[in-house]
Amino acid sequence: MMTCVWLYVFFTILCHSGLCEVVQNFSDVPSCRRFFYQGQEPLGLSSSKTANICQRLQGVYYYATLYHRVARVPIYSAYILEQSTTSRPDISSSNWYLEPMLADIAREDMLPPSHSTMQPVLDAITESQAVNDDYRNSGQTRGHLNPSQHHSSESQISTFTYTNMAPQESNFNSGTWNQYESFLRDQILPACSQAHILTGVILSGSSPGEGKWLRNRVNVPTFFWSAFCCIETSGARRREGRLGRNASPYDVVNKTIPQLQDILSQEYGGKVVLFQGSCQ
Repeated sequence: MMTCVWLYVFFTILCHSGLCEVVQNFSDVPSCRRFFYQGQEPLGLSSSKTANICQRLQGVYYYATLYHRVARVPIYSAYILEQSTTSRPDISSSNWYLEPMLADIAREDMLPPSHSTMQPVLDAITESQAVNDDYRNSGQTRGHLNPSQHHSSESQISTFTYTNMAPQESNFNSGTWNQYESFLRDQILPACSQAHILTGVILSGSSPGEGKWLRNRVNVPTFFWSAFCCIETSGARRREGRLGRNASPYDVVNKTIPQLQDILSQEYGGKVVLFQGSCQ
């Protein structure tokens, strides 16, 4: 009993010292807060079913994710757009990273399922998040919200985690949505001294039985959305949004940030603000 108490105390100290990857507030971790425009996370998308993840690999924070524990997909990932310097890493999907702390296992870094410390706790981790078996032979691809092509070689690998994935139709993933991701990399990034990106989903249902699910565990979103705030080299701000349909005809529609916020507010039942400080 005393061992359990001391483990709880140790875990709590780690969390409050900013070493925990799953945090109560993104603002508690300065290295994680920086991924949001002016250090302020979106309003109106979190709930009692979501978890704040500061995506950390080998002691380094690379982006932030709001993860839906029931739908087992991220509601959004927030990151800073970088110049891609290498090709996509060759990592088997069976060894993509998992997040132990979603299962209350005191490991600060994401880890691959093959890691020795993961083997005894894989059942608990599988209960807490999506894993490779959910996607295998499902007809859905593992759709990055934060794509590897938006990062340098040091941070590309960190995007290959199932807490950064949502089921995505193949033609959408490799087609119109990929074209938008390339637009951000090739046309937006060169004009920006810094670009903050938010990419998220609209769920097809909040619990199994509502909407479309993989193996009754992982929600298949109806839409993917994205918003960017570009701080141009002149000091001006540019902000735009996109809404992409995760089904034929896979259209990706331009939206102003207010339009996108209105759509998300209707879907999530409260006022949504993507960029506090407005990025005007």
